[in-house]
Order: sequence, then structure tokens, then C-alpha cells
Amino acid sequence: MQLNGFLFGAFTLLQSLQLVQAENLIQATGLTQCSDSAEVTVNNFNAVFTPANKSISIIFDGYSEVAGDVLIDVDLLVYGYKAFTKTFDPCSLDLSVFCPMKAIELQIPTVTQTLGDNVLSQIPSIAYSVPDIDAVIRLRLKYKNGGTQITCLETRVSNGKSVYQPGVSWTLAIITGLGLVTSTVTSLLGHSNTATHLAFRSLAFLGFIQTQAMAGMSSAKLPPFVQSWTQNMQWSLGIVRSDSLQTIATWFQRATGGTPSTVMTSSSSISVVLQKRSAIHRRAAEKGSQILLRGIERVGIRDSIELTNIFMTGYLFYYFITAVVVACVGLVLLVRAVLAKKQTLLPKLDRTISVTADWKTVLRNTFFRLACIGYPQMCILCLWELTHRDSAAEIVLAITMWLVTTAVLAFAAFKVFQRAMRSKQQHNTPAYTLYSDPATLNQWGFLYIYYRAPVYFFLVPALVYTVVKGMVIAFAQPSPVAQSIVLLILELSMMLAIAIIKPFMSKGANVTAITMAVINSLNTIFLLVFSDVFDQPELMTGILGVIFFLLNAIFTLVLLIYLLVGMVYAIFFKKPDTKYKPLGDDRDSFRWSRTGTTTELSSLEKIARGEEDAEGHPHPARVVTAPPSDEDVSMAARRPYNDVVDPSLPLFPTSHDHTQRQL
Repeated sequence: MQLNGFLFGAFTLLQSLQLVQAENLIQATGLTQCSDSAEVTVNNFNAVFTPANKSISIIFDGYSEVAGDVLIDVDLLVYGYKAFTKTFDPCSLDLSVFCPMKAIELQIPTVTQTLGDNVLSQIPSIAYSVPDIDAVIRLRLKYKNGGTQITCLETRVSNGKSVYQPGVSWTLAIITGLGLVTSTVTSLLGHSNTATHLAFRSLAFLGFIQTQAMAGMSSAKLPPFVQSWTQNMQWSLGIVRSDSLQTIATWFQRATGGTPSTVMTSSSSISVVLQKRSAIHRRAAEKGSQILLRGIERVGIRDSIELTNIFMTGYLFYYFITAVVVACVGLVLLVRAVLAKKQTLLPKLDRTISVTADWKTVLRNTFFRLACIGYPQMCILCLWELTHRDSAAEIVLAITMWLVTTAVLAFAAFKVFQRAMRSKQQHNTPAYTLYSDPATLNQWGFLYIYYRAPVYFFLVPALVYTVVKGMVIAFAQPSPVAQSIVLLILELSMMLAIAIIKPFMSKGANVTAITMAVINSLNTIFLLVFSDVFDQPELMTGILGVIFFLLNAIFTLVLLIYLLVGMVYAIFFKKPDTKYKPLGDDRDSFRWSRTGTTTELSSLEKIARGEEDAEGHPHPARVVTAPPSDEDVSMAARRPYNDVVDPSLPLFPTSHDHTQRQL
């Protein structure tokens, strides 16, 4: 039987995604109920079919409440399309435990059967090559006499090929890190406009990866494609497999009175099922020894992380990244100290180095930025730990980490509003202090630098959005429908806010942000459908799973190219700032201008520098006997409110030398 044209085209495209050449096989693990009856419970089920030798091996361990002669109807559903139907008589397969069935414990250690060519010919060859194929084998037991259905069981089928590849995760992580580092170096070299745009592109790319990872952590019944694709993004939320991290997490849990799970070590005797259909079916399956996982637990087990180690893995990974960044900051400070003693450096580089703060200020500002980048991860994992309760000490760590990061970002937002309101009272615009005071810009600018100056307040909706989304994902794991509805309302609200306000610094940035918000909203609609709230046909679910994957993969590629183009501008062009238009909010007007250009706020700039009074009358001209020396320029760069500050979000922040100034 052939699939319709859409599915065939999708299959053909997805064949190109096969990354590893391996032996063709079809395997299944775990049986779940697809009916309200529970006459058959399952402890362990494993089946592997290898077309090379035409054999299928089955391991089964469970309990039956059925007695009598039965028939088994087998349906193969591919993306919801019924591709194969066959009725088997267990007596003809030499399965003595099913011929006849008895109300006893059923144990089949290992049974190997050879299938005929007539059966093999009905399995399409594409089933062996498409990664993460959405295929289900449904078994319906019925009495031989009368045909009354007894129960229904189903299992998800896999061919061993997947779009989840560790190489993809490493590539995305490395490119994101290179983008942030390149923006820092570009900022230090004085290309402020380029550094601003490149940092925005890097964080936009990271932010979209994090939103896809959050979708993978939802408790909806995700199709295999969606599960595997979003699994590539889980590193952005701290879900990273490492033997050392697992050892430390297990040791800490045992030392603090917790009981580590043994799902990974017991996989040979129990079945781990990553899908579920409803709470009724889950309760039926839980009569046996199968473990049904969803949401965050599903994500962890797919990365071979024990369920009780998921929180500690993310927690320790965050500290590992912090240690790496601090080491890099220390190296930069050491290089700065060495270069500052050289007399043959370029004046621009010397001026940049001269305004770098002491190491305490740099490290403090770095911690602020790391808290902002890792906040989505902490909102999800720390709050989820409150419901999972791995150990008392881990609960304390989760509460402390979440409260500290939330308090840090709330304090930063308060300081931004305080400076902005004071600036509005004194200068009729909040942008004056936000962009002219290097202490404010370098310490708190990571929250508002990408927004237009008049809408700096958008940082509050952005932080509230992160907190609420983290709470919904963490606390609503048992309720996929409610979780999907709240996420949809949240994403639609953020999309409307971004589309109406257009808060970002440039037209290109707003287009990127609006597109991301639209795709995030579509993703939540997909999640709502995947939660079976509409009781839609399975074919629709399978098609939407493919569309979800294609939509997010394509836009991820677009953002990746967008980031790489910015990196090329920054690295290979001598004057990369010429590739970007001046920012429309005239933030440069509030800083000492060396280019001689004028803007709409040039009068205010002259008043700030003392060149005109409030009525616009020029002050007496000063007599300049000689051009300013490099030393004079360097001293001017140290003065508050006259500093030339790069309006970017560097990974290694800079500041001015007046560390005694009140912040």
C-alpha cells in the first residue's frame, strides 16, 4: 500500500537526514494500553525485526486475565496511516503460552520467528531509512469464537535512525559561544554598532534554541520527530550527558538522604515508554513494571540521565559554564594587564584597555550576564525539583538558586528603572543616563541595550514571560492540556506585545523577534494538538509532527545563517560598522562624538557637554592651541557621562575607572 503524495514527498526529503549508515532493523520497546480494558498487563516487552535474516525476536513478561482461544489483529500505522493489517493465530506461531491463553503470568524469555516473503513484501523499504519514523504497531486481542475484542495494546516502532545527533548539539553550542565571544572582541576593538547587532543575533539564536528545548520539555504526547529534534536543543537548558556529572549527582543525592532511581540500570528487566495516551491508560500500564515518562523526565532519559539526576545535572552544568567563563575573564584581564604596559599599541586599543574596570567589577558584571542567560534553565529545573523532591538538600539548592537569580535580575531591573526615571526628570528623556553613564550601561545594559531607548521598560515583560513560562512547564507536567493552553495564551500575548510595540533597536531586529514570536505561538498550537484535546485523527498528528520539525529546522537554519553573516562582517571587514544603519533611537547622541556627525538630539548633546546653555545660546568659544593628544583623549574617556562606551552586551564587560562612583 502506498502513502499519499504529501507523506511520500516528506519521506523523500527526510531520507536525506540519515546521518549514520547501519544495519536495517525495526524495533519496539514497551506495550501500552489503547483501550479502557486492562486484562493484559506488561512488565517488559522488546521486539526486534531484522529484514536481512527475515526474523523477529520477541521478549515478553506480563500477566493475563484472559482465558480461551484468541486471535491477534496486527495493524501497522505510519504517521497515522494504516499501512499494514494482518490477523495471526498464536497457535500457528508455536506460541504455547497464547494457545490457549490462561489467567496466569506470561513469560516469553526469547522467541524467534521467521516471517514469510508475503509479509515482508507489505513493509515499505522506506520504513528502514526514515529517521524517527512515526510508526505504531497496534495489537487487538479478540476471542476466536465470536470475535469479541478483549483488549488493545500498542507499541511505538523505531528503526534505529534519528535526527537527534550529539554532533548537532555540539555544533549549535559552539557557534553560539563563538558569536558571543566575537561580539566581545568586536566591542573591544571599538566597533560598537557591529558588536551590538552581533550580540543580539547570538542571543536571539540562543533564545530560539531554548524555546524549542522548552517545547521538548512539555508533557504533551510529542511525535518522534518533535522529540528528537527538540532533544538536540536540550543542552541550552543544562541537560547534558556526562559520566562525571552523573557520578557527582548520584553521590550527592545519596549523601543527602535521597534514593537514586535505577531506570537506566534496570532497562533490561523493565520497559521504558516515552509516550502516553491518557491517564487511564497510564494507570493500566502501571499495574505492571513499565515506566511511562513524559516531559522533563522523557528528555532526561533520552540523554541517558537518571530521573533523580536531572536537576543536579542542570545545576552542575550551569556552575561548570560559570567556571569556564570566569577562567576566560581572568585570562582576558591578564592579557589586558600585559598589553596595557606596552607603548607600541594602537591608540584605539590603548584607550579601550584604559577604561576596563578592575577585576572585581568585571567579574560581578559577568555574573549578572550569566544569570540572565541561564535564567530560563533555572526557572524550569529549580521549580520542577520542588515537585520531584530528589532529596531535601537538592530542594534547598533549587529554592536558593531560583531566589538568588530572580532577586539579582529584579534588582537589576529596579536599578534600570531608577536611573531611567531620574534621567527623565532631569533631562526629559530616559535615554540620557541609560546610554551616557558608562557605569549604568556596562553594569545594567544587558537588560535593555537591545530595546529602543523609549521602551526600555520592555525588559519587565520579558522577565515576567520567562518566569511564567518556566512555572507552567515545571508545575503543569501532570496536565498536558492545561499546560498547552496556558503556554498558548502566554506566547500569543508576547507575540502581540512585540508586534504592536516593536521594542527592539532596529527594523531587522524587530522583524527577527516578531518572526520568532509567531513561530513560538505556532509551536504552542502544535503542542495543544499533540495533547489530544481535539481527539484528532492520528494521521493529522503525524503530519503536524513533520510540519513542526520542518518549520523549526528551517528557521533555526535561517537564524544560524543570520548569525554567521554577522560574524563574517565582524571578522573579515575592516570597517564592519558601515554594514549596519545607525540606530534609530539616537542613543549615540548622548555620548561624546568623535565623528562629527549630527543627529536630531545634537542640541541636547551640546548642552550636556556645556557647548550651549538651556536657551540654545553658545558659550564663548574656547581657544585651542594644539590638537588634543592621545593622553588627553584617554583622560576624557575616563570621565563619567563623557565616556565613549560601546553599546553592546560583551561577554566580558567593561567599565570606567571611577569605581567609587555610586551605582
